[in-house]
Amino acid sequence: MKKKTIFATALCCAFLTACTSIAPGEQANHDESVDDLAVIEESTAANAATEASTEETPEEYNFTFNPHVYPKKLYDAYSPDEWETFTNLCNALEAGEDTFKAASRETYEWCFSGGPLDEYFPVARFALGVDFLDGYSDGVGKIIYDIPKEEFKQKQEEFEKLVADIIKENVREDYTDFEKCVALYEYMVKNYTYDWDEYSINQSEKINDVPKGTYGTYRTFMDKKGICDDLSSVYNFLLLQCGVEAVKFEGGTGDNGHAWTYVTIDGVGYFIDPTWGLSIEGVHDLDYFMMTEAEREPDFGDTMHPVMFYYEHKNTDVDFSANDERYAELRGGDFVSMDTENKILHYTVGGEPRELHYEQ
Repeated sequence: MKKKTIFATALCCAFLTACTSIAPGEQANHDESVDDLAVIEESTAANAATEASTEETPEEYNFTFNPHVYPKKLYDAYSPDEWETFTNLCNALEAGEDTFKAASRETYEWCFSGGPLDEYFPVARFALGVDFLDGYSDGVGKIIYDIPKEEFKQKQEEFEKLVADIIKENVREDYTDFEKCVALYEYMVKNYTYDWDEYSINQSEKINDVPKGTYGTYRTFMDKKGICDDLSSVYNFLLLQCGVEAVKFEGGTGDNGHAWTYVTIDGVGYFIDPTWGLSIEGVHDLDYFMMTEAEREPDFGDTMHPVMFYYEHKNTDVDFSANDERYAELRGGDFVSMDTENKILHYTVGGEPRELHYEQ
């Protein structure tokens, strides 16, 4: 999925908001190309393992939507000014206001550069306009609504309910962060599809002709389809709403870029790729769950980095490493079920039932 670039004529700036041409089935460790998305049929062994393992129906999660989610590591990579300004913008949008306090013109532009809104306030991404010339003055930023405020409010309420329903249906309140990652990953790979139409037009030479609002996090939540940038954003947003640290990661260059998720569990980092894990024939979903840097390097080498918005990180000392190999045994595996009482993840490899005993 390639980078989407939005040109602000007044500033002659380009803002990167999506990526890559490496679609599911095209990754280096797959020998055959995949033309159509086909849900994998469960094997007899998988069915047997499912029957033998503990089946759980998530209990009601006493969930409250949080309009101020963002990952701590990305907070640390920038500065309090960016995130305080962005929080002020979110509060103003929730209240239907027309202005918000901004620390500087730079942070005002950062908030509207595409990425922050798409990642952390998805409804607003294509519901707002921006004035890069006169939108900021004396510590105050202007909000330009492209749709009526009541419509914006209704969209946000519907979106919050959608997110709450997804989490309540898939996550229990007593789940650990690892279990939340499992549950929401399996929800993603089984319910979302890769958008080949968006993929076909997401070329650098065509990017300015892509209709506004036909891609991005909000659209992918609503339509359950997208390219890697969209799918990783949805997964990240759900994890952040559950209290799991999740940051978008990118790799590759130009039209061969890709995006996935970096999670931190008990202080340890891992990569999860909800795009390459999609239920496609020949794909083993656990190949792309809780990965290390070494497992990503054959595809992306030294091009991997956490997402950047508008300008580079101000603090480059934040640890985004992923070197823990405790989940390496899952490679080649297909998820079957999760027994949270006994801390056992049931899966199959080549049709053979296996168990991962975890502590996190």
